[in-house]
Amino acid sequence: MKLKHLLFFPAAGFILLFSVQGSAQPAAYVKQVITANSGKFEYTPPYTDFVTLQRYDPQTRLVSYFSSIFTQSAQSILISGDVGFFAAQDSVVKFNLNTFQRMAAVADSGLNRLALYNGRLLVSKQYPVSRFFMEVLDTSNLSLIARVDGLTGDCGGISGLNDTVYIAVNGGWMGSEGKLGIIDPATWTLQSEVNFGSGAVGIWDLYVYNRAVYSVNKTPYGVPEVGSVTVYNPATRGFFNVILPFRVAAGTGINKGLLYLGLNYGIGSFNLNTRSVADTILVPDPGSSEYTYILSSAIDTLDGKLYTNVGNYVTPGYCLVTSLSGDSITSFPTGISSDAIAVDTRTDPVGIAENSGVNTSVRLYPNPVYDILEISVAGNISITSLKITAVSGREMIKLNHPPASGNDYKLAVSDLTPGLYYLVVYTSEGRVVKPFVVGSR
Repeated sequence: MKLKHLLFFPAAGFILLFSVQGSAQPAAYVKQVITANSGKFEYTPPYTDFVTLQRYDPQTRLVSYFSSIFTQSAQSILISGDVGFFAAQDSVVKFNLNTFQRMAAVADSGLNRLALYNGRLLVSKQYPVSRFFMEVLDTSNLSLIARVDGLTGDCGGISGLNDTVYIAVNGGWMGSEGKLGIIDPATWTLQSEVNFGSGAVGIWDLYVYNRAVYSVNKTPYGVPEVGSVTVYNPATRGFFNVILPFRVAAGTGINKGLLYLGLNYGIGSFNLNTRSVADTILVPDPGSSEYTYILSSAIDTLDGKLYTNVGNYVTPGYCLVTSLSGDSITSFPTGISSDAIAVDTRTDPVGIAENSGVNTSVRLYPNPVYDILEISVAGNISITSLKITAVSGREMIKLNHPPASGNDYKLAVSDLTPGLYYLVVYTSEGRVVKPFVVGSR
């Protein structure tokens, strides 16, 4: 699919030309970006600074804080549907990300990373824990289902592939080699640990790509500027370490065969097909020589964006929003020590979105359409933004505060390839998704 061109004309409409192929699919969109700010580290009580949770709306570019977790540090955020799970030092907390109400919480210790597997919440553990470095929780109420015994040290990222769960075993700050724990989720027992050796020291994040498991191995403190990515083949149980002549930090995510990860205090990319560095600097070092660092990052594969939290652990920081090629888009303020971030992507099943209460106040016609698609809203409703998506959910265009003639908006669609499209309308009363068909002449 290709966006050909976009023209505005005085009749308060525009021409959008692109082709659509395939059958109707759920429409996906990014609702918000969630950040957990750890606050200032305080050595002794009474503690006055705690973890704060904030949301960023990519449509309006507004930031708001919605809750606090009364502990000192945040480790991880995992979003599933309209629910967010937060690992924060001594607590795992579950929030409804529509109402921002706390749904459940459980006290714990040594929390690190979160993952989901077959409806279970998996939690990796680190110091001060000395045994059971992975726990399995019930996602409904966060009650304990199982503890995994036998892991030999502090653990990081978790990933599932087929009928196996994998966990990064780094051994903590004194670890001298990286290991991969292999767990049977039927019994939640450790089957074995594969020792990747000193070439995978600092093993941290795990990803699955083309039936292989990839680990991002962070460069330990005080070690020369060298890190690695390890490739593990579950079918053969073989592995190899790709040594990188860079200081490697945490992974960000995968998009179209590229693994985004920290390189030399910035963010670069690693080609998973050629197994080599693709780009050394997409997001540059924000100022590590003056103690300003990238604290956390996330990838929006739907809209093609990187969200990179920057800070110095002492004063409020900011999140830099760039394209996947590193072009700056915008930024927004965060709190102190924004140590965890996640993109909240939603999917509207076809037909469900039309049940919105504001639906009857937004009309489009004719449908099927051949030339001009007209949008009409009730007098007390205003459109704040709108976009058109392909049936795959891919965002094709987004307009903030589109021009109008009264309460009417016009879209010229005469050059669209015949087929199904979705018009997503953001109004002062809510969000509406309207399917429309471009007819064949």
